[in-house]
Amino acid sequence: MLFALFAAWRILVITQSGRWATDDPQRALRWDPAHAQALLALAEQQLAAGKLDEARGSARRLLASEPLEGRAFRILAAAEAQQGHPDRALTLYEIAARRSPRDLRARAWLTEHYLVAGNYPAALRHIDILLRTSPGQGSTLMPVLGQLAVDPDFAAELARVLERRPPWRVALLTTLQRAKDPRGADHVLAALRAAGGLDEVEFDEWIAYLIRQGRWGEAYGRWAGTLELQGGALPLVYNGSFEQPVSNRGFDWRLTRVPGVSVDFVPDRNARGLTAHAAFRGRPAAGIGLEQPMLLAPGRYRFSARMRGDALRSERGLEWNIVCMGAREPAAISESIEGTFGWRALVMEVNIPFTACPGQWLRLRNPAPPGSIQQVSGEVWLDEVAIQPQR
Repeated sequence: MLFALFAAWRILVITQSGRWATDDPQRALRWDPAHAQALLALAEQQLAAGKLDEARGSARRLLASEPLEGRAFRILAAAEAQQGHPDRALTLYEIAARRSPRDLRARAWLTEHYLVAGNYPAALRHIDILLRTSPGQGSTLMPVLGQLAVDPDFAAELARVLERRPPWRVALLTTLQRAKDPRGADHVLAALRAAGGLDEVEFDEWIAYLIRQGRWGEAYGRWAGTLELQGGALPLVYNGSFEQPVSNRGFDWRLTRVPGVSVDFVPDRNARGLTAHAAFRGRPAAGIGLEQPMLLAPGRYRFSARMRGDALRSERGLEWNIVCMGAREPAAISESIEGTFGWRALVMEVNIPFTACPGQWLRLRNPAPPGSIQQVSGEVWLDEVAIQPQR
């Protein structure tokens, strides 16, 4: 009976103290003088009110009942910091962070302290733990890291952390490439690339990011640096005879799926290697889904391609065009392509303007407007796609 009464009393104490622990910690402590949550809330209130000695007293009472409670050390650390004792505060904050790894306030203070001191490895150690233990903080921390990465020294240390592939790596690389200031992404990705810590997918995303920003020259230079060139400079149309598998990366051909169109790469007795073959199934199609980004300097060029067709029919035929990035009208449009015909050369003149054309897209497209009028049927084969400069 006595045990049952004691158990009932403890349940009442726990219930009542828990009820008031946060909103009215003094009331909760009257029920349970050692209630940890109430002591912590009271210490927080006293600290916020500038009652530093009382906050220390409450923190020590908390440690007496919960010796491993890191947040009590954080209260003691904050009191030391407010009284102008940064060295003591640092020691106590480090203890707080070790004992309560998920305590955001302790981690935030330590991160800021080490950033101000220029100790980037220590700051990033705390940021890494924060992002591992509290992934929800990523939405706040990622943009901050993007701003800090504008500093090359910080970016270099950040790249070293990313080399270890923390779980937040992909999210941060995405944030960097979406930031308004591109320098953070440039510094971090270049450092990762130099250390061999950037995989092919991430590298391709970097090249695509540079192209989206209109930095075609940088994108081309970094992509070309990955190629094993034989026999001189790169041709203006890369892989124009489809001698290599289409990689969908860099300045090689990009193949995207278009409903009603199938594309494969097949040998032909009248071609030296493989040819690109597109078959249309009578559905609306804006093109064959085969395109290539290019970096043509201002000037005059001649485009050429070998093609053959079999019952190729559409309202306006197909056409090659070259479009400057961001432009509405093509810089060059070929003659219409349709019908049944054997291998023949198609040629068009190209004039790249001196302004507003940092890079170009080469496409075989259907010029008809969207809708039923855009239906295409038949087959077409492509080979020896090339561009030559003209004097």
